[in-house]
Amino acid sequence: MDSNNLYSQQEFERIEGYILGLMTDAEKQSFESELEIDQNLRARYEDIKVLLQEVELVSLKDTMEEFHAELKTSTPVIPIISKKPFVWKPLAVAASLLFLLAITLWIFLGNTTENEKLYRAYYQPDPGMVTAMGLQSNYEFDRGMVDYKTGDYPAAIARWEKLLSEKPDNDTLNYFLGSAFLAIGDTEHGKSYLAKATQFESGVFQKEAYWYLGLTLVKSGNTEEAIKYLQNSGRKEAAEIIGKLK
Repeated sequence: MDSNNLYSQQEFERIEGYILGLMTDAEKQSFESELEIDQNLRARYEDIKVLLQEVELVSLKDTMEEFHAELKTSTPVIPIISKKPFVWKPLAVAASLLFLLAITLWIFLGNTTENEKLYRAYYQPDPGMVTAMGLQSNYEFDRGMVDYKTGDYPAAIARWEKLLSEKPDNDTLNYFLGSAFLAIGDTEHGKSYLAKATQFESGVFQKEAYWYLGLTLVKSGNTEEAIKYLQNSGRKEAAEIIGKLK
């Protein structure tokens, strides 16, 4: 692969739409006509098709591993033979389920501070970014992004930390490492990487880093610092959180 195979997010989404069958008949016909005459477009199409297949395979592999793990750990059900006829009591069952749910919520929420509830209400993992698999030098980052997007955050962290040791001042690596640590619930490590990402004045992800760092400070109860970072994020939700904090 060479540098001619790099492409924009708009082109990625267009090719992705064709592969996933999301185009109209007219769009599909136009795209296929271009595909026949544009060699670079064909190369980029093949790159993206491989990437999407890889994402799908990684996701399927994780799903199957979880399924097999559940089978191994599940307790076999032994039928109980009774001479008494079975009597269905839907109201009693419903009451029992509601009671168990209430107990679970009480245990879970009763030990949660208001700041933690606020964090959970607004936190959503960063969805990740489109990767251009056209340069071999970027393969490890791109492969880590595939792991990240399929929910294998520890694998993404392992790949990106290795890259960060070579490029400690890379704003993108710092930001997504922070995002990956937040996604696994490790806010302390997440904060350190996000704080570094906010220091890059021309960084693409600076405002996003402000947002997530502000959320982690909300969770830890550092209200004054949280408000400062949230205000710098430019997010409309930031005003809502600040209003609730005050």
